[in-house]
Amino acid sequence: MLAMQNAVRRRGEPMTVNKAVMEMGAAKQLSYFWFPQRDRVLTNAWELKIYNFWDALTRQRTDGALIRLITPVYPNEDLTQAEARLTAFTQAIVPVLNEFLPK
Repeated sequence: MLAMQNAVRRRGEPMTVNKAVMEMGAAKQLSYFWFPQRDRVLTNAWELKIYNFWDALTRQRTDGALIRLITPVYPNEDLTQAEARLTAFTQAIVPVLNEFLPK
């Protein structure tokens, strides 16, 4: 997991996301993903199931989301450059996404 120290959440706290590097042949991609659910940012599928069950009992709601952001790692760059690009995009898009996610 990757701690996104500068990413913005609803309350302005740092956000933790999962990070994955995918490769097929010479092609490489970097991905960040997380599960936003009721003012929580979850990174574990089991944790998601537990909170989903709890929300069904206490709020009669089971809706949520999976956010996955992907960027290519170009042949002329290293992983840190792709990570900087994806981190900047994540910081820009999270406040917009928060307007559309279930609360």
